[in-house]
Amino acid sequence: MAGIHFVVDSTSRVPAAMLAAHDNIHVVSLKIIYGREEYPETALDAAAVFRLSGEHHQHPRTSQPSPGDFMAVLEPLAAAGQSVIVLTLAGGLSGTFQGAQAVTRQLAGANIYVVDSQSVAGGMVSLLQAGLTLAENNLEAGAIAVRLRQMAEKSQAIFMAGTLQYLHKGGRIGGAAALVGSILQIKPLLYLGRDGRVGVLDKVRTQGRALARLADELNRYSGLEFISVAHIGMEEEAQAMKALLGERFPGAAVTLEELGPVLATHLGPKVLGIIYREQ
Repeated sequence: MAGIHFVVDSTSRVPAAMLAAHDNIHVVSLKIIYGREEYPETALDAAAVFRLSGEHHQHPRTSQPSPGDFMAVLEPLAAAGQSVIVLTLAGGLSGTFQGAQAVTRQLAGANIYVVDSQSVAGGMVSLLQAGLTLAENNLEAGAIAVRLRQMAEKSQAIFMAGTLQYLHKGGRIGGAAALVGSILQIKPLLYLGRDGRVGVLDKVRTQGRALARLADELNRYSGLEFISVAHIGMEEEAQAMKALLGERFPGAAVTLEELGPVLATHLGPKVLGIIYREQ
């Protein structure tokens, strides 16, 4: 694969089979923090976040990988003369992208390219797979990074959160908005914008309407090359959404995934989203 290595952060949730098949994929973990207790995201799943919240009697914080975490992976690869592409979650959601860039600047002369996926989870994995394919076709790392950035520009994500309370706990919305939303039983629909920041797409009063609204949002696209139905604690609804979108977009491979602990910390226990990329 032209000596190219790929480094991704743990929010990507790269499937175990994919990691086993490619020894040139490396994962750097974000962290879940309860007071003085710190857990690597790779050691937990979404359900564990809520279980540990009960045990610790507090809502956790999340933290990006430390410079040392990145250096532990990148420095040996750079010393060995390897070309490296670092792929991170959307820069507007975390300082992970900026942190990877800072470490790369310390490794002067190394052939390392940092790419903001402008996405999360399956969106990152899709870009990783594209990068692996391009490497197999003997493209050099700089050209692959350019291509992945172009693909990232076309990536989007929309989500339904079951409650506004977790967004409030994570500092994403104010307490008054969370209280009113809970009283009115509002299902907030969120989008991950092209600037990598979260915005409000719509506010719907019932879960059924919210899910229908999510699916209808994709109708404005003439073609999609990638769709992932992502969820936390909503597998049945996610399966139904996957089947629906598979019928609507027969030209796109529709996948199903469960989101990880970092996103669960900020979104809560009942989430369904669609991560996709335009052709």
